[in-house]
Amino acid sequence: MARTLIGRDAELAALEQVVADAARGVPAAAVVSGDAGVGKTRLLAELRRNAEARATRVLVGRCLDLGEVGIPYLAFTELFGPLPHTTRTELFDAALVALAAAGADRPAVLIVEDAHWADTSTRELMTFLLSRLAKTRVALLISYRSDDLHRKHPLRQSLSEWTRLSYVRRVDLPALDAESSYRLLDSLPAATDVASRDVIVERSGGNPFFIEELVSAGQRPGSSIPPGLAELLLVRLDALSPTAKSVAETMAVGGPRVAHEVLAEVTGLDEDRLEDVIREIVDARLVETADFYYVFRHALLAEAIYDDVLPGRRARLHASFVDTLTEHRHRGAAADLARHAGLAHDLPKAFRAHVDAGREAMTLAAPAEAMAHLAAALELRQPQWEPTETALVLEYAVASTTAGQDLRALSVVRAELERGGDALSIPDRLDLLHAEATSALAIEREDSALVAVEQALIIADAEEFAPWRVHLTALGARITDSLGREDQSLAWAEESVRIAESLGDPGRSADARITLARLHGRHNDPAASRRLLVRTAALARESGDIGDLLRSKFNLGMVEFDDGNFLSAQESFEEAVEIARSTGRQWTPYGVGARVQLANVRYYSGDWTLALADLARIESAAPPLGSAEQLCAGFQIRAAIGDEELAADIERVRPYESQDGFITILRSAAVAYTALCNGRFSEVITCIEDAVATVGAQWHNPWFGGRIRLSVLGMEAARRGSAVIGAQAALDIGSRLHSEIERTASSSPSYGWESTAWIRRGEAELGHLRLNCGYGDAASVVAAWRAAVNAFAIQPFERARALQSLSEALEAAGDRSASAHAADEAIAIYDRLGATVRLGDTRRPAGADLLTRREWDVLELLGEGCTNKQIAERLVISVKTVSVHVSNVLTKLGAQNRTEAARFAKGKSSE
Repeated sequence: MARTLIGRDAELAALEQVVADAARGVPAAAVVSGDAGVGKTRLLAELRRNAEARATRVLVGRCLDLGEVGIPYLAFTELFGPLPHTTRTELFDAALVALAAAGADRPAVLIVEDAHWADTSTRELMTFLLSRLAKTRVALLISYRSDDLHRKHPLRQSLSEWTRLSYVRRVDLPALDAESSYRLLDSLPAATDVASRDVIVERSGGNPFFIEELVSAGQRPGSSIPPGLAELLLVRLDALSPTAKSVAETMAVGGPRVAHEVLAEVTGLDEDRLEDVIREIVDARLVETADFYYVFRHALLAEAIYDDVLPGRRARLHASFVDTLTEHRHRGAAADLARHAGLAHDLPKAFRAHVDAGREAMTLAAPAEAMAHLAAALELRQPQWEPTETALVLEYAVASTTAGQDLRALSVVRAELERGGDALSIPDRLDLLHAEATSALAIEREDSALVAVEQALIIADAEEFAPWRVHLTALGARITDSLGREDQSLAWAEESVRIAESLGDPGRSADARITLARLHGRHNDPAASRRLLVRTAALARESGDIGDLLRSKFNLGMVEFDDGNFLSAQESFEEAVEIARSTGRQWTPYGVGARVQLANVRYYSGDWTLALADLARIESAAPPLGSAEQLCAGFQIRAAIGDEELAADIERVRPYESQDGFITILRSAAVAYTALCNGRFSEVITCIEDAVATVGAQWHNPWFGGRIRLSVLGMEAARRGSAVIGAQAALDIGSRLHSEIERTASSSPSYGWESTAWIRRGEAELGHLRLNCGYGDAASVVAAWRAAVNAFAIQPFERARALQSLSEALEAAGDRSASAHAADEAIAIYDRLGATVRLGDTRRPAGADLLTRREWDVLELLGEGCTNKQIAERLVISVKTVSVHVSNVLTKLGAQNRTEAARFAKGKSSE
């Protein structure tokens, strides 16, 4: 069993409140419900441990499954011992006296577990005691299995009576979510590989007991259910009538869900009889209804029943489902038919059904599911079957790209080009080359993408291939734009527009028009860029081209952002995010890009809480690259607020830097900022130089725009670390980095407000560094920093950073009053943003004098970067006690988090 309670913070807090209310003399009780294995006993054990640590008396009684005739008052006999009585009234009164006595000298908690097995007398006694809790200082907690409560279960009436009391709280334990399930897995001693982890989480349905059992059995993909767990799951099946058991087995063979009309045809039962049988199965808590479908309450239950059906009967049932589903067209019928046909060994029908299911999944914005079905179809396909293998590969590639699996798409397309060879038709070859170039561009393999486009354009030279040439030249324009070859990009984009218009279909060239808009924006004509993007979005919407519509909205957001119009940029990115989400394209490059840029806009405008909330929503099925891109978008905010998990997440994204240079830029900026605030100046410079070299080589352009920001961070490290690095060495580094900024700035005809602001800051950094080394004058440095502060007027965080440096320059110039004013303004911005990790702020909080000796010990270890577990080990106290001390320290210091408290501890130690 896991030692730490996981995923139950809200439920534990609710029960703790019940106990606290009772301790104050307020009537308080709770009924705790949940399926078998969901963690009721574990939750109550944690509550008991916490209560006993506060000297609260805890008494526990359990009801047992002793058949139809149980032992009266068994749970209360366990609680209080034999109760003296001659009549029922005397017994109830004796129980009430014992209850009051339990809380007479100190608060108490009475726990009655497994009330679903309680006999009538016990239920009535609980009803009596619940109605008389006033002034007892005793909390009464009752647990029961919700999956045991069929429609006519006697406990239902009691629950109705209990919960009508205003002070009786219901605490329902749902299954763990995916994140908590993985955390539970990580806490268990048995090691599991990645594939097994995913299988266990999926099969367990978030049930902690099932997770632990599957881990203990050493589950791997394809493993059967452990015998002990299967036996437990099948207990309810054995209690059914023969007909109901047969129908339940048919449902299990039917799959995760079965439509009512399909089940009726397969079972052959008349409507009235089928409804009676299904009512029996539902009342037994095996199955739930969802619209017109029947769904097992737990996937493992369906799996256990399926495995219990004899192989011959399973095969016959699968064949019956094939016959029935062939005539059905409800949503999901194709997927169901594919599964049953495969298990019935009807391969032609399985192939056709997988193709249909894959296409249906694409219309339902489910590209990952489409990939699975189309992959299965490719495995089954025979040479004489339609569609052709090339057509299926192209469909699979589209699904892969839409799901954000561009590397997979690239792999299968290249394999098909090699397999088909000279036998491929020209249209098929053109389509495959276009798919190859699209996938290669998505993972920043521009050289390979360009080769594929150039090969295709040679083949598509004839007029009959003009429709292909529209898309190929548009794609080529995008690739060459990425490579910095603007003349070629412009020529291909204009050719694409020209051909599309000659075909009478201007919407075909939407992709090329977006590239033209980007070129306009780069040449300082945002108005023309906006007009073209709005027009292109309209064309894409008319033609139904979701990809071009998404790209149009994304680029429109970038134009607005570069122009400093954050609100308009946010609106465009929000629209792009919604388009991507509603069409299943959230993990395409522009789907992820829109989400990342939306967070970026919120970071720049100071809405950090909302930015992090958006970025936290990473679906469990997210492709690794998309997940890494979204994760790193929050790195700068998390570095500034002192997120303790940032370092681990930085390591998580490193393997994907080769596929996206922005990951390198964002990761390096966060690492550099953290190192800068901790005085590791040489580390900052090394980090920046490595990032510049990596991204420059990856993007085939050493003078990329993001280099300006990175170089300025390096200059700041040189300035602040000049005493450590050496004045002349620091000046050499700063001067070199500033020259690189100027070279980068001169390589582009225009820059947006952000690059302009960083250039101003770079000028201020160089002047400040020279001043520190004995060159220049303070007045010019102050003026340069004022220009930098103004340049970052719309970006609160970097404005605060510039104000901090301005304060230092004013101090050097002897203007202490102005220096203090600039510092106060910077601190006010930091406080409003929640930026606790910053340079030079070691003010002593007013509450420091209130700390106890033990709290000072904890604070000093926080300053060393210790976790709660490490502090507990160093001070030889429990982790729970450490948590209480940390909470007290934060409250007394007025610190927002551990990092802010740790920074104060470091400042104190250096006094």
